[in-house]
Amino acid sequence: MTTDYNKIAEQYREVKGRPWRSLVEEYSMLQLIGSVAGLKVVDLACGEGFFTRKLRQLGAASIVGTDVSQEMIKLATEREQAEPLGIDYLVEDVRAEGPRLDHDLAVAAWLLVYAHDREELAAMCRGLARQLRPGGRLVTLTTNPQLYFFPEFDYQKYGFQIHLEDQAREGALIRWTGRLKDGSQLEVINYYLPEEAYASALESAGFQDITFYPLSLSPEAADEADYWADMINQPPAIMIEAIRAEDAI
Repeated sequence: MTTDYNKIAEQYREVKGRPWRSLVEEYSMLQLIGSVAGLKVVDLACGEGFFTRKLRQLGAASIVGTDVSQEMIKLATEREQAEPLGIDYLVEDVRAEGPRLDHDLAVAAWLLVYAHDREELAAMCRGLARQLRPGGRLVTLTTNPQLYFFPEFDYQKYGFQIHLEDQAREGALIRWTGRLKDGSQLEVINYYLPEEAYASALESAGFQDITFYPLSLSPEAADEADYWADMINQPPAIMIEAIRAEDAI
């Protein structure tokens, strides 16, 4: 079972407008990414180009956005045509074999969540490694594997909910659901793999200095820290940073 973004591209763009996306997800990712001035960047699983455009506006020398969904790339391209920033968008599957590229930074928000098992995760991580020059950096964001071990959690006040299977078996479904403006519900399906699986797949793909990071709250919302405490203390997502080894194959 895999989420078909060609069918839900418009709805997914809508949920990107929720406050937690900017105050937690966007803030956390951009803080970890740091300065991109003068860098050659690729945004994998770019969707409608949310982070792609942000990184270009923050000074990336060049940036390419790729996604397996034609409809997502269509939305991104339409935005680029209306408000040109000099971004190239391509329909590509990160798992596909291809030449070694030489990007300084690869960003991949909500990509590894779609790996059904360790084999597919390994293929994705090899694809990420192919995008980077030796010494290049990866920053990715993925559903938090610890969700299965939190005593309880409830994200309804943030506009979504997460539903788990009874046991944390590898490949277990993680269902994100959120209500849209028209009253309908959007469902996105992720898959559970432990942190160890992510670290192992990245290391096997030629990455080193693999580090996991929690989400953090933007200072803009400091006065609402109590409201955001459930998300920060029991984060639905985590970030991973890794460096492509100089001697990676």
